[in-house]
Amino acid sequence: MIGDGVLSDDGLQATSRGLDVDLRLPWYRGLPLSAVEIGEVRINGQVISPDAMSLGLNGKNFHLSDLENHFSELWFVLDSASLHVEYPQARRGQEYEVEVTITLWPPYIIGLAFPKQVKRHLRAN
Repeated sequence: MIGDGVLSDDGLQATSRGLDVDLRLPWYRGLPLSAVEIGEVRINGQVISPDAMSLGLNGKNFHLSDLENHFSELWFVLDSASLHVEYPQARRGQEYEVEVTITLWPPYIIGLAFPKQVKRHLRAN
């Protein structure tokens, strides 16, 4: 099924500023970032403000509100992106319930929106 591997078992890192969530593209081929929307994100049930997150991909960081403007920045299907979440109480070794909603708008299938919501319990490395 497309999208089953969005969150991997070892895809959560505690950092000095919060959590980095490893995301895999829930699609069968690469897409430009302009076709990706990161929707609601929850950590332990707490909704995280979009202003408290950014997406790291290809050695760059992108504000979530600006993804739609990156037509030539490609997210390849075999690459991971890192969702940086400001979460000051993050601790290494602690388990978190991570919930992410991601919607894809493939430019070659006009009118298709592919929403995917995933929820996993992950231990922060």
